Amino acid sequence: MSGQRGVSRRSLLAGAGAVAAASTVAVGVGSAASASSWWGYSSVVPVVTDESWLYELACLPNLRRVYAANPWTNTSTREPRHTIRVVNAGASRLVGEVNLGAGSAFGLTANQETDMVYAGDQIFTELVYAIDGRTNQVVRTAEVAGQPRGLAVNPVTNKLYVTLTNQGRLAVLDGATLAVEASIEIGLIEPAKVAVNPVTNMVYVSNANRRGSGSSVTVIDGATNTITANVPVDMYALGISVNAADNKIYVSNYTSETLSVIDGRTLNIVGKAYVGGSPTAVEYNAVTKKVYVTNFEQKGAVTVIDDIAHTVTRLRVRPAALGLAVNQKTGAVYSSSQTEGSVFLMNPL
Repeated sequence: MSGQRGVSRRSLLAGAGAVAAASTVAVGVGSAASASSWWGYSSVVPVVTDESWLYELACLPNLRRVYAANPWTNTSTREPRHTIRVVNAGASRLVGEVNLGAGSAFGLTANQETDMVYAGDQIFTELVYAIDGRTNQVVRTAEVAGQPRGLAVNPVTNKLYVTLTNQGRLAVLDGATLAVEASIEIGLIEPAKVAVNPVTNMVYVSNANRRGSGSSVTVIDGATNTITANVPVDMYALGISVNAADNKIYVSNYTSETLSVIDGRTLNIVGKAYVGGSPTAVEYNAVTKKVYVTNFEQKGAVTVIDDIAHTVTRLRVRPAALGLAVNQKTGAVYSSSQTEGSVFLMNPL
């Protein structure tokens, strides 16, 4: 989730949430399987100690690094923080940082093939940043004529997609040069996050629509940059992720506290799970074949959905769990605590 001023934030705890035993309920059609023995996280690294907040995460498997957006402080003045913190793959130590100059990172994504990280600053500079993961240096920036919020990259075409919520548009950039190649009109429905299926070259945009009903997912053909469909989902669609192998799209609905599952071939809703606790980020793990959802609630939780066994496992983790990243080569899953300023590594399922 990138800089959501409009999202109502509950009073958040400053300490760590207790780890609780997993519970299992049925999701979609099918009988519930027994819960896996999974107890939260195996390691935690404090990334900031100055009361500043962490937002989104990105992962570069080749370099064994995880990047955490650190945009501002948890104060009434919202003082900016101009860095992206870098931790090791074990989430046991801070190994570097990226200096954004006058900018602050809210949204993050990474091309795990080219070792590039992309950041969006929707508040201070309204720029998109390209960062070389090998050097942790900003190599170029781009103006996108709007406030960049959600980012996703197609590793096959090296196209970068950026939602401009205040403009109701999706910008398409060249991942190598950051040249803006297209601007797609989504409409005044607050496009929030974006995900890409590199196999089909289809792009999916979650449309939040805080004002009421009408949340949807916009489907875009990546070859022509044209909208092919809009799929209605539950209230306040936010996080979105793609299972490229099975051609499924997963959407977290913040207000409804549900996860919608869309068939990428028919564009029908083929499943729904109640995940509770203000769901924000969503990531599909191609190694474990499970879906992970951060619950931005008071004590903090991560919900794990097995779309094959039709089960939901909800865990207590760190407070205000927000960012989420998956190493698609090893299956490691990382999340961030916004208020605690930490990055933690999940235990494997």
